[in-house]
Parts: sequence; structure tokens; C-alpha cells
Amino acid sequence: MKPKTSPLRLALVIATLVIHSFPLPVYAESPPVAAESKKAPLQIENRTGIKVVVQVNSTDTTSKGIGKQVLGVKNLLDQYTALGMTSGKDFEIAMVFRGDGAQFLLTDEAYDSKVKDSHPKGNPNRPMIEALHQGGVKIFECQVAMKLKGYGVEDLLPYSRVVVSGIGALVDFEKSGYLPITP
Repeated sequence: MKPKTSPLRLALVIATLVIHSFPLPVYAESPPVAAESKKAPLQIENRTGIKVVVQVNSTDTTSKGIGKQVLGVKNLLDQYTALGMTSGKDFEIAMVFRGDGAQFLLTDEAYDSKVKDSHPKGNPNRPMIEALHQGGVKIFECQVAMKLKGYGVEDLLPYSRVVVSGIGALVDFEKSGYLPITP
């Protein structure tokens, strides 16, 4: 009497034979990763119709007190400008300061009095944010964060536009075609 072969066992045997009949990739023949790092940096390809909304919600700063998210947006603006792109024509950048990032839009006086670990000479982000504003970047401050942190409109840099909700503003921007990023 012959032993019965189960359908499951038969399927496993067939699957094993099929798998072993296909050649496996040979990774040793792939070009080394180091070769990619020696190539010239990739350039920004899309140079028109760009709409970006940046969420600034972190107090993570450089050693000089500059918000790393603020610095990231300044770098993006500088890259676009260096390529000859024009704000309002080729690109639009909006920044929504909310949560812990709300402190970066304070005047020097408000920053010194209301920020726990402030720098002794006012808001170190002010010059960079002024440059962003002059470069055409739209600046928005979350009213919810302002209330939670005790900031008044008089505490804000003059070109800051208050929005009822930072998250709501981010949703509105995204629905209007802006690409949301949080550096």
C-alpha cells in the first residue's frame, strides 16, 4: 500500500522547485554605493508652479538659537533664489508657526520676557524671519498656541498674520494645492 501525499505537501514541493528555478540577483555585480555619493548633487528640477506650506512646531534650535525649521525654510528660499526663481511667480512659500514653534514670531521684548530659555539679546530668529518675509514668504501664527502660551497680538512681529487654528490653516493650504512639509 502506497502512502497518501497530502495536497499541502505537494503544493510545498512544487513551490520549492519553482522558487529554485529562478535565478537570484547577484548583488556583488551591483555598482558600489560610494559611486553615487561622488556624483554632482541633484538639482531642483521643478522650477515653476511650486506651492509649499511649512509647519514650524518645534523649539529645536542651533547653538545660536535659530529654529532649525526656520533655517530649513531659509535654505529653501536661498536655493530657489539662486536658481533665478521668483517668489509669487515661480513659487510660493507659507509658514505656519504653531505649538512650540509659535515663540519664533515674538518681538525681542516679548521673547526675552516670555520664552523660558531665551537668548539675552532678544529673538535670535527675528533677522532670519525678516529676510524670509522680504523674500516673499507668508508668515502665519496660530491663535490657539498664542492663547496657550500667553502671547498677545502686540507680542508678534508686525508681518505675522494670526490664524484661528494652525492645524486648520495647514489643512486649508493643503486643500489649496500647497505641498505640506515639516522640516
